[in-house]
Amino acid sequence: MLLSIFVNNILPPLLVMAAGFVLERALGVDPKALSRLALYVFTPALIFGSLVNSQIGGSEFGQIALFVVLFMFIMWGIGLITSRILRFDSRQTNAFLLATLFSNCGNYGLAVVLFAFGQAGLERALAYFVVSSLLTHTFAAYFASRGSFTMRQSLRNVFKLPLIYAVAIAMIVRLIGKPPEFLMRAVSMPQAGAIPLMQILLGVQLARISRKLDLRFVGSAATVQLVGSAIMAFALAAVMGLQGITRQTLITEASMPAAVSILALSIEFGSNPEEVGGVVFLSTLLSPLTLTVVLGLLK
Repeated sequence: MLLSIFVNNILPPLLVMAAGFVLERALGVDPKALSRLALYVFTPALIFGSLVNSQIGGSEFGQIALFVVLFMFIMWGIGLITSRILRFDSRQTNAFLLATLFSNCGNYGLAVVLFAFGQAGLERALAYFVVSSLLTHTFAAYFASRGSFTMRQSLRNVFKLPLIYAVAIAMIVRLIGKPPEFLMRAVSMPQAGAIPLMQILLGVQLARISRKLDLRFVGSAATVQLVGSAIMAFALAAVMGLQGITRQTLITEASMPAAVSILALSIEFGSNPEEVGGVVFLSTLLSPLTLTVVLGLLK
């Protein structure tokens, strides 16, 4: 059963990631150009097209948002406790929080959820991704800069995100009626390419990460990210009484490895970028094992 889950749900996105990894090593790729395409064109189209046709109601979206906020708060507490037990200094603590709070629920998670739970799962995963992205761009920059950004500046950066406007426009469209068919067809083209592009971008970014590992820091962070997060996600879902496809999707998204996007922030603000990069690389490398188990328990 576990082998079947791995082959059918985890292996396909890994193969596309591997293509991006090989492409970067063989030819060299500009990740900034790919990232901008994903951020400004493909991801907004994916979010808009999916939300316009989504069957998720306002109450369920609120439930998903509450899960994301509570989950991040719990993981923040676990990260602080672990940092104190391991006697990390303030800079290492901020890097540890950066590496363990924010999961790769976009580039990696959306593909896994789509293969595992279909379109209904993807709609809920997109809701998770939107809320998580808001929190990531607000608080990840704060942790990475160790407080040099004010909360107001962090919030201002959030409103620069195209996905915010994709969500807002999709909500308006749902209220006033579906847009013309020619417009939806135009949106459907980048929408269909968004997840493969994210996979290739992730492979390119992984190929560029330094593998100089501080095993004490990287190993503990990867363990918290992969094992601790999965355990907490199952527990929180039980406490909140989540059921069915919503429960399956949220637990899967919460169990993803460390987000690649946090590496750029750690580099920009000097928050132990080599160690953060090591966590991203190691947690992604080990994630097929943990995700296969998580999906096995969910199915």
